Parts: sequence; structure tokens; C-alpha cells
Amino acid sequence: MDTGEMPSGDAKHAVARSTGRPATIDPDVVAGVALRLFAENGYERTSMEDIAREAGIGRKSLYRYFPSKADLVWGGMEPVVEASGQVLESARTADPSDGDTFDGGILAGLRAAAIAGVSAIPDLSVTRGRLRLIAEHPELASRSYDALAPQRERARLYLVAQGISESAAGYLCAAYLGATFEAWMQWAAGTDADPVPYLIEALGVLRVPAVRPGG
Repeated sequence: MDTGEMPSGDAKHAVARSTGRPATIDPDVVAGVALRLFAENGYERTSMEDIAREAGIGRKSLYRYFPSKADLVWGGMEPVVEASGQVLESARTADPSDGDTFDGGILAGLRAAAIAGVSAIPDLSVTRGRLRLIAEHPELASRSYDALAPQRERARLYLVAQGISESAAGYLCAAYLGATFEAWMQWAAGTDADPVPYLIEALGVLRVPAVRPGG
């Protein structure tokens, strides 16, 4: 199973030191170490102490970045949320007359945001490993609503700015996040390198209420 394993010896790169400066930690590398240990030993049988030791960092430093094992799995969302949010913000403030049809333009904005999130991920193999763990452990999957809250809010603001009512925007946001999350999970379960076709197919099922701004 491809879980984004790191070659042995890469753990030492979790901590980088510059002369005369405090140690800095690369969270992505630490997460990669954790995913490798989860794959080798099992999620439940791997402790935070095991991860800190293998990554060559102190336990307190690990907890500063990742308060729990679940955070190691769900970590790495910030660049995705930021990249998607920037696309939605640009689309939200754009002149509607510059866009496509109302329905097509709104869906194009959501599609562009989802694809921008893919581009922000430094290592898709690590993401695949995270998603496979989430699929295997219900307690991890149950965190999806809270973990995706920033994306949900930015998408809601975008939709309301396009003239969608608050209630309809909430429903459409739920459909958007549900469809894209399912696309990611289907991609992770397979071996295809690129998740974008899965996202495009998932977003193709969405429909937008035909109400124009000010209508």
C-alpha cells in the first residue's frame, strides 16, 4: 500500500539546524515519518513517543506542532485551504460581467478552487497515505466536518457573493465538500497519480440555483 513512506535515514531531516540558530522542524517530514510508522506498526500501536524518537525530535516539540496522532493524519490542510481560498476570494471580488454563464461561472470558480488545492500539496503520496488511514479508522473520518470548516466558510462567502441565498449556499457548500471529499477518497483508494480528474467528475454532479445577484 502506498502510504507516502520515507526512505530510511530521511527522518534526520525532520530537524534542520543552522549555525547559531535554534532547531526548526519540517512538519511535512515529521508527518511522513508518522505515516511510515503507522503503515509498519499500525495506527493504534504507534505512539507519539515512537514518532518523536524516529523523527529525531523531542516529544514536546512534536506536541507543539501536532497535539495528537489524529492531527498528524489531518495535518497539512493549511496550504490547501489557503490556495483554494485565494481562488475563491479572487472569484468573489471579480466583475460578474467578466465571467461565464451564471451557473457555469459559479461552478468554474469551485472547480478552480479545488484544483488549486491539489497544486498546493507538496507530496501527493503523503496525502494518499493520510486519506487511506482516514478511510480505515472511523474516529479519524469523524473529524472531517471540523477539519474542513475553513474551506466550507470560504466557499459559503463566495457563493453568497454570487447571489446565492444563505440557505442555498449552505446546502451547496455541503454538496461541494461532500463531493470533493469523496473524490479524494476514491482517488486515494486507487493508484492513479493525479486526483484532478476525480475532482472534476465529482463537481460535475453539482447544480446551482438559477438566481442572479440582485434578483
